[in-house]
Amino acid sequence: MTTIPQTTLNDLLENLVKTMIQEKLELIMKEEMNQFLQVEQPEIRNSRNGYYERTLDTRYGKIDDLKVPRDRKGDFQTQLFEPYQRRDGWLEEAVIHMYKGGMSTRDVARFIEGMFGTQYSPTTISNITSTVLEDVKRWQERPLESVGRPQTTRGNRSALRCI
Repeated sequence: MTTIPQTTLNDLLENLVKTMIQEKLELIMKEEMNQFLQVEQPEIRNSRNGYYERTLDTRYGKIDDLKVPRDRKGDFQTQLFEPYQRRDGWLEEAVIHMYKGGMSTRDVARFIEGMFGTQYSPTTISNITSTVLEDVKRWQERPLESVGRPQTTRGNRSALRCI
């Protein structure tokens, strides 16, 4: 009986998951292209023009050769990600949650580098967390509703009420 080392098994599973994710993303984009050419723009003369390769960081790992379809007129844009987006957004969400939890920007940067090998400078972390700070500032500066002041009557043991 042969045993597979844990690291080899982990690498094998990681590659299997990344390959499956890549295949599914490419299939979705191919169907988006069909929809775009046949349904959204049937009256315009346009056709496929192959694909281009790009890199996309996902929570399952980095996909280096993702094939994104293109059309002759250059009008097609996938809904899966923005044209120059290199990450699927999960890392930014994790950064925001860590920052909300009280970690400093330098601690967050060190954590990300240690876990994922991705280097974020403290400035980049600050830029990502600035969206949280804007929300917190808006919440802090919101107008408060007036609730009135408590009224009591002398000699009566009734409950307080607000008017």
